[in-house]
Order: sequence, then C-alpha cells, then structure tokens
Amino acid sequence: MRIEFLEHDGRGYQQMTPNELLEAGVPQALIDQYLADVRIGAIKAECRRRIYAVASAEAQMNVATALGAASAKTASARSAEETALIAGAQQGVAWVAAMRSQVDVLAADADADFMADQAWPACPQEARDVYGQF
Repeated sequence: MRIEFLEHDGRGYQQMTPNELLEAGVPQALIDQYLADVRIGAIKAECRRRIYAVASAEAQMNVATALGAASAKTASARSAEETALIAGAQQGVAWVAAMRSQVDVLAADADADFMADQAWPACPQEARDVYGQF
C-alpha cells in the first residue's frame, strides 16, 4: 500500500510505502495512525453503503415523514399499517445505530474483515419491509 501524503517535521512525503517512510525517518506511530485513519474511513464508507443499500436517503426521509404522521395519532386510532410502520421504523433506527456502533468494533480489530457480511448486524425484516415501501 502506498501512502498518498503524510507530513512529518515540516516535510511532506507522498506516494511512499510504509517501509519507505520508515527509511526516510518518519516515526512508526505516525505511519500507524495514518493507516488507522484510512481504515476507519473505509469502514465508515462500507457502513454507509450497506445502510443505503437497504434504505436510501429518500426512503429514510419518506419513512420519517410517514412516521411523524402515524405517531401523532393515539395508539388506538392507528391503522394496522401505521402500527407496522412505527414498529419497522423503530427497528430500522435501532439497526442503523447498531451498524454505526459496529464501525468502532471493526476499527479496533485490524484483522477484522469489514467487507464480510457476517461482520455487520443484519437488518430486521420488518425494517426492510418498511423501507421497501418507500
């Protein structure tokens, strides 16, 4: 892996491997931090991609709007569809929170394969159903 750009002691280094940087006098800790920052950026991007694959930004906005209307009613006045919408949306919010929490877990383990499906929480079907309507 080549490091695009790194600055140390007022000097810029670009397009160098970690070993080349070490040979040039860049501290290992600085190289490690750079690599960790790149990794967490990639993990966050993968998290976002997976969330949007289930619930696009538009679907999320539409669900939020429908949720507001359904939530304004008393529980006894809600239709079965509105009740399902609320339940699915709540599960969707919990899933997104779990996905975001997983970013830190994956970032803490340098050997974790963040591209593997099993590395991420599964989206509950009820949430998928709600987002699928929008």
